[in-house]
Amino acid sequence: MKPEQHRLSHSIGILFKKSTRLYKREGREIGLTGVQGKVLAYIFVASQWQDIFQKDIEEEFDIRRSSATGILQSLERRGMIYRVSVPQDARLKKIVLTDKARQIQKTVLLGLEALEAKLQGDLTEQEITTFMCICDKIGKNIESI
Repeated sequence: MKPEQHRLSHSIGILFKKSTRLYKREGREIGLTGVQGKVLAYIFVASQWQDIFQKDIEEEFDIRRSSATGILQSLERRGMIYRVSVPQDARLKKIVLTDKARQIQKTVLLGLEALEAKLQGDLTEQEITTFMCICDKIGKNIESI
């Protein structure tokens, strides 16, 4: 197989590594890992409209239950969230933000907005839309393997 036939998977791998490094660097500024910052930002936004549960995190980030558990436990240890049982089902634990998390909420959200603007750079809306469609298709192709 010629090297150019591996271009797509190679490019995806490089993009993943670069974005992971970027998220780590940005997260360090507020004392969180990149994934913790992204999950916390999701909770900030989504909890304005609905109760958030671990299953929501798993679905939003397409991660396994064990990964979501680890992320949420680390956020609990850092004093950013706590979980409470809900009246209709004691097995379900609603994720609640702490005052400590609310104090950095604006910083986290502004940081993610700035990061998004940097990532978009000089891309047009059409290029962004096309990229997102291609990502969705590649994701479906991966799931079918």
